[in-house]
Amino acid sequence: MTAPSRRLFVITLAALIGTIAFSNTQAQDPSDVSKAIQAQLDAAKKEQQTSQKQIALKTAAVDVAKKQNAKLEKQLKESQLRAAAEAKALVTANAAEAASAKMVATLGAKLKVHQKVDGLLAVAAAVRTQVDAATAKHQTLMDQLAAIRKSQFDQQQLGNKAASDLKAAQEQLPKTKEELTKARTAFDAVGKELDVARLAVSEARSTVRTSEAAVQPERVRLPKAHAALAQVNASIKSLQESLSVLQAAAKATGGDPAAAGSELSTSIAALKPLQQRATGLVAAVNASVAKAQKQVADSKTALAASETRFREQQTKYAEQSRSHFKLQLQTADLQNADKLHQKQIADAKAAQEQIAAQQKELEPKIAAAATEVEKLQSDYVGKQQIAEAAMEPLNRFVSFSKHIAPIFAKRCVACHNTRTASGRLNMDSFAALVKGGESGAAFEAHDADSSMLWAMIDDESMPKDADPLTKEENALIRKWINVGAPLDAGVVATADLFQVMPEIPQPLPPKTYRVAIPVTATAFTQDGAILASSGYHEILLWKTDDGSLIRRITNVAERVYDLEFSQDGSQLAVAAGTPGQLGEVKLFSVADGKHQKTLVRTKDAVFAVSYSPDGNRVAAAGADRVVYAVDIATGKTTLKIEDHADWVMDVNWSPDGKQLVTASRDKTAKVFEVATGQSVTTFNGHGNAVYSVAFLADGKSVVSAGSDKQARVWNPADAKEIRKIGGFGSDIFRITVTPDNHLLSASADKNAREHNLADGKVVRTFAGHKDWVYTLCYNPQRKLIATGSYDGEIRVWNSEDGSVATSFIAIPKATGEATVATAQE
Repeated sequence: MTAPSRRLFVITLAALIGTIAFSNTQAQDPSDVSKAIQAQLDAAKKEQQTSQKQIALKTAAVDVAKKQNAKLEKQLKESQLRAAAEAKALVTANAAEAASAKMVATLGAKLKVHQKVDGLLAVAAAVRTQVDAATAKHQTLMDQLAAIRKSQFDQQQLGNKAASDLKAAQEQLPKTKEELTKARTAFDAVGKELDVARLAVSEARSTVRTSEAAVQPERVRLPKAHAALAQVNASIKSLQESLSVLQAAAKATGGDPAAAGSELSTSIAALKPLQQRATGLVAAVNASVAKAQKQVADSKTALAASETRFREQQTKYAEQSRSHFKLQLQTADLQNADKLHQKQIADAKAAQEQIAAQQKELEPKIAAAATEVEKLQSDYVGKQQIAEAAMEPLNRFVSFSKHIAPIFAKRCVACHNTRTASGRLNMDSFAALVKGGESGAAFEAHDADSSMLWAMIDDESMPKDADPLTKEENALIRKWINVGAPLDAGVVATADLFQVMPEIPQPLPPKTYRVAIPVTATAFTQDGAILASSGYHEILLWKTDDGSLIRRITNVAERVYDLEFSQDGSQLAVAAGTPGQLGEVKLFSVADGKHQKTLVRTKDAVFAVSYSPDGNRVAAAGADRVVYAVDIATGKTTLKIEDHADWVMDVNWSPDGKQLVTASRDKTAKVFEVATGQSVTTFNGHGNAVYSVAFLADGKSVVSAGSDKQARVWNPADAKEIRKIGGFGSDIFRITVTPDNHLLSASADKNAREHNLADGKVVRTFAGHKDWVYTLCYNPQRKLIATGSYDGEIRVWNSEDGSVATSFIAIPKATGEATVATAQE
């Protein structure tokens, strides 16, 4: 029971007792009773007030207690909530700690991976330092060799010049002596002419003095004659004035004017003859003076001419004197030249021998240094490639060759190449890209956001007038720039993008052809048992005897332009291309059709391929106007010649393998040295496109043919034409030379022909094709010729009698996948 309840119980009990007591005192005095009751009432009220106070106090205390209890309950609840939150936070902290522990473990493992990569990079960098040092050493040796070779060349030139000067001096001495004799004679003659001219000047001067002396008296007489004439004229004028006055006076007085002036008139008339004589005298004296002055002028003119002649003779005399003296010196020099030049020749020879000894000593060092550089470079490339492969999954490296070059080649190079560099930005190669364009650098390594290239790709202004790059392509380019825009180890910075991109497998050919396609290339194996022909994205191998299909070799560009088997028949070289997109030279195994190696890759078709006589190299040429020589074992391009102005249609080796001969659409055929790549001769005789060319068996002559409908035999040493062979009705597409120097040709006039190159006479015409004959090949072992035409027909001929051994349309039958080699490597 609470305290207020107890208080209420006590009050109620007291009232009850009072009532009972009142009942018991009913018999007492009413006033006493009232007082007693009043007193009880007052006491009860007082007690009630006290109780009310207590109730109020207790109620307040209860309220305070309730509030405190509520506060405590709230604090308890908050504490419980905090406890729950802390418990939850603890769980979260435990999870975070576990995650952190896992992250620490992951980052630790990742750090180890990155540290391992850093270690690989450090190893590669150390080798790179060795490469740089070895390269510097090699370059120093090469500089020394260049200096030695220059000195050797200079000494050789000095020796040659001395020998040439000696020979010239020996040849010139008699001529110079003869010239000296003639010069002496001329010198003496000029001396005599000078004396004559000197005498003429003296005489002319004397004549001038005489003429000047003669004119002076006449000049003295002239003023006197003028004075006399003036005096007479004045007298006549005075008399005429007086006569006029008298006649006027006479007329005024009525007298006779004529009579009055008769005497004056008579006097005037008397003076007239005197006036005439004075005038004649003046004229005579003037004429005399003019004559004398003319004589003076003429004598001076003669003097000037004499002086001019004298000066000319003086000049001529001086020139003859110098010439005579020069010839005297030349004669003396030529007479002394023998010893001087012999000494110069001996000195140059001795210097050359000394330089040759230095070169001989230096060359092994250079070879060793080059080997060391190559070895270290190979080691560096290998180690750097390992590091790059390890960095790529860590997002620290993006392969330019594998990922970036294909994007640029496909989407950018059409507008940004060597010939058409929009904005002066060339993207044909990594090196060209690094140079930037007219707006500056193309990219800022490690900062894509500050790179012009990325900005133009990101805002889709590149590629211009084309679909934007895909998100994946954008992401690759951005990532490549941000990781430093690296170039793969071993990739040449100046190499064309097409050269550094991964090779893409070519499409498979159709199982069969709906129509025949032109046969553009044929080739026999050495034994003649297999004939290869061109197909669509493939090469077809046929049995020569019956024309049955042996194998279809695929993973080839769209069009096959040339074929050649290796000497042992185990390997087939293929020149092919997809026009305007790619060109290639590939090697295939004849046994199973497997792709062995790609030797040449270009951006346009390759038209020709040829094995070297030793079988170690392949030459190729095509629409990029470049002639290539490639080592088969290493795949390295050993020679690259850019000399033609248009497509190179054919290339072949000389029998000794030292020269290459080419045919081009630029209307020329050229011969090049394989060792240096230098042009030897250029034959311009065709005047039209040249399609095919070959050396004769002895290597001393070349035969070429083309769209001028002529086969022309010429000398490779001086490019002089030896003979031309006509009789063709149209372009000549292909020629080959047999071991016995017969010319086999394929022509657009639908015929193949055989000519004797010794006299140019036709031996046989192989007729029967219904369309252009594009190609032919010859097998000397079995005396067979295979021709291919535009309509897809292949004919195999017996070269001895011109009969057809077999013929068929080069369409592979759809006999199942087993006959088609896979395009995947």
